[in-house]
Amino acid sequence: MRNLFRKTTQYFDAKHRITPLSCSQASIEKWFNGNYGQYLLRHEQEGLFYVMPNTGAHRMMYLGVTSRQQLPEQYNHLHYFSLGASSEKVGDTKAIADFDALPLPSETVDTVLLHHALEFSVSPHEVLKEASRVLKPCGHMVLVVMNPFSAFGLTKWPARLFSSQAIWRHHSLRYGRMLDWLRLLNIQPVKAVSGCFSWPSRRRSEENKQGCMDKLGQKYKMPGGAYYIVVAKKYVARPSLPEQRKWKSIRIPVVPAVERNGIQRTE
Repeated sequence: MRNLFRKTTQYFDAKHRITPLSCSQASIEKWFNGNYGQYLLRHEQEGLFYVMPNTGAHRMMYLGVTSRQQLPEQYNHLHYFSLGASSEKVGDTKAIADFDALPLPSETVDTVLLHHALEFSVSPHEVLKEASRVLKPCGHMVLVVMNPFSAFGLTKWPARLFSSQAIWRHHSLRYGRMLDWLRLLNIQPVKAVSGCFSWPSRRRSEENKQGCMDKLGQKYKMPGGAYYIVVAKKYVARPSLPEQRKWKSIRIPVVPAVERNGIQRTE
């Protein structure tokens, strides 16, 4: 009985364990090339088009869940680069690094775009902390995250028990929890949007219904979208130095001279 219980526990632990992104990147990228993955990427690009800050900054960093730059828009930045997590499949990435230990100096990037890099990492709060470290003051951080309170987010619980795909093994990062993490890092949310309120279909009649559902969901800000995007701005409190003290001149009273016995003295 103990052996059966132990094996059952090990089975469920293995199904719910989050594997490192360097090991699961190939499986996730294969899923994004499928029907629902392309449907999700298309709507995420549309959402980023509306909320992406048009700052015209110098440097932008992209941390994606796959080796390809799935969101290739430059978004009005002079320098755009991406980092990958796996050395087996480099793709469009310029360098390979651990997302929780970026090889960059502090406060060097104007905009950080995290495309599902948080929920598929083993330690999402460490990845967010490292992204905040390299972000400049008054810089923008853009987070694209799977919504756990959606049809896709709820499907992962039974799917991870019967499927070996890495797409179903990710952290459930709700919107309110993400805002709390950002505020702890002095990063204040500015904009947010959600999308993908239905499952994709190849039939034209059902595609029209999906388009109507997506428009209604974005118009009335419904909470059931498959993803949500948060745009936040970093604020750093600078030390306020006290005002310089002005030296006050001390007036010395003048004592009149008195002559006594031919000697001039002052009293």
